[in-house]
Amino acid sequence: MAVITTTTVSVRCAGHNGRATLKEAVEAGWRMCRVCRSFACPKCIQEFDFKMNGVCPSFIFGIESHQLSPGPIPVEEVILFAEQNKSEGITGELLEVLFFEDEQMGFMPFYATVDKKAQESEDDEDLNLEPAKIQEEMWSSFGFVMTKRRRGKFITWEKIG
Repeated sequence: MAVITTTTVSVRCAGHNGRATLKEAVEAGWRMCRVCRSFACPKCIQEFDFKMNGVCPSFIFGIESHQLSPGPIPVEEVILFAEQNKSEGITGELLEVLFFEDEQMGFMPFYATVDKKAQESEDDEDLNLEPAKIQEEMWSSFGFVMTKRRRGKFITWEKIG
């Protein structure tokens, strides 16, 4: 088991999804929202203050929208959280994924799960031979969208306008 220190624990900026070790984040002036306990770098705090009237960037991850209340990063609490969760094994694998996996994977919130069945490719050749149907649809949550379906099954979508 790795020793948990300020150089081995990483945090992510809720604004641009960048990652920094706890030591680097404190030295660079990152702040933590007192409401939702998400982290933000100085540049994102300034951008969200200017462009979004001070809204906390954590709404990107599905957290209820609120005004950013930046405070100093409580280093001891973050280290304690990492030690407890790593040693208990409840989120040990998730901490590895969040803190140490390649940046290209993006952010995976703590409540997300990966469904292995969805990642497996379908072996049914008949499905792949039939061409996909592209159509315009009106969705209540996203408005006017372009969808791609094969045999009625949803493949992908993109918002229009």
